Amino acid sequence: MKKQRNIMVQFTLITFITVLVVSFGLGEFLARRVRENLINTHIDLLPRIVQYAVEDHPDFYVFMQSYPELGPSTDVEDFFYDLLTFGSITRLKVMAKDGTIVWSDESAIVGKNFSDNTLFRRAVGGEIVYSYRFSRKEENIAGTNKSIILEIYTPVYKGNELVGVLELYESDSQLYVNIQKNRRTVWLLVTAAGAAIYISLFLIFYKIYQFQKQTSKRLLQTQDVTIFALAYQAELRDIVTGRHLERTSMYVKILAEELSRDEKYRSYLTKDYINDLVKSAPLHDIGKVGVPDFILRKPGKWTVEEFEEIKKHSQLGHKIMTKVEERLTFQSFLKIAIQIILSHHERWNGTGYPAGLSGEDIPLSARIMALADVYDALRTERPYKEIIFHEKCREIIISERGRHFDPRMVDAFLSRETDFNFISRKFMDDHTASSLSDVGSTAFS
Repeated sequence: MKKQRNIMVQFTLITFITVLVVSFGLGEFLARRVRENLINTHIDLLPRIVQYAVEDHPDFYVFMQSYPELGPSTDVEDFFYDLLTFGSITRLKVMAKDGTIVWSDESAIVGKNFSDNTLFRRAVGGEIVYSYRFSRKEENIAGTNKSIILEIYTPVYKGNELVGVLELYESDSQLYVNIQKNRRTVWLLVTAAGAAIYISLFLIFYKIYQFQKQTSKRLLQTQDVTIFALAYQAELRDIVTGRHLERTSMYVKILAEELSRDEKYRSYLTKDYINDLVKSAPLHDIGKVGVPDFILRKPGKWTVEEFEEIKKHSQLGHKIMTKVEERLTFQSFLKIAIQIILSHHERWNGTGYPAGLSGEDIPLSARIMALADVYDALRTERPYKEIIFHEKCREIIISERGRHFDPRMVDAFLSRETDFNFISRKFMDDHTASSLSDVGSTAFS
């Protein structure tokens, strides 16, 4: 479930970032296009007006062709100043075909040559060219008097012959307002579209996620039930059946949770590992399916030879689950189950079976299972033994510290012995409870 939540978080973040980046890119692209279209629309008329105005002043052609021998006539100068008062034009440069400025309202630059200017060269080639920049007027720098400054290069013709280029500077506040208004509209629409797409994708994925989560939950429940059924099949062959599998799973969980507080095991006994450990616990005696009935169901104590047969159940179970695990193409909890099945009868001092492992050579999962299994066996009535009460079980387990059991397991048990006692009482087998019906409350001590 944790992995599924991580996938949900990852999808949410990745989708959000993707939609954000795409929306930003699209918004910037559309905003630029809208801005360019507005500017193009704005300047489309101005060169035509200039051309028409020039044609109404024939002296302009005379001036352009005779410069520098002759300066502009009064009529031509009046024409230039009229242009400066047209619309939002703030500056005018009149340039000859060679790039020399022949007239400007800024007299200091008259006579200078700008033939290397890229925009001028394009205009000489017959193209109407412009550039722009945004500015804030100094007289109202804290207010709203922002504008866009257009620099327009307009080629001027006499018939089909180019006679020069007029460079017009236009500062248009209203155009700036329109551009900003359209830019905000574009960004608003793109943002709304991006949000709608993100929400739609999120809802679609969330619905799929919920369906997958429910399906996974059902599969896990089916898996757990199947595991329990397999383990219970082995238990049914024993002479006394009951709730052994449930209780030992609970004991295992208690011990694992307590040990996870220990610095030594904290990084190892994660929540996922403990879940897999608890899921594996019911399989610890699955190898008993291979033990003959006349031995397994014998009402009295086993002979030495019979006990040797019983001891084989660890290896039989290991063989069964190893075959199952080999058929999987991924790592599963069965690795823990295989450890428990094979080694839960090993002893800390090396006197257990089947391999005679000792100390920390015994897998941690098997050491946990060993104590849980023994405690439940002591607390359960069998045909060959009576129930042993909790206090006596406690004494036995303490006496086996460092012999049968890992000392840390015993310490964990003592820290949670109240929980062990509670579970053994709450989930007691019916036949055990009935045999204690005349004993009284002290039987549960």
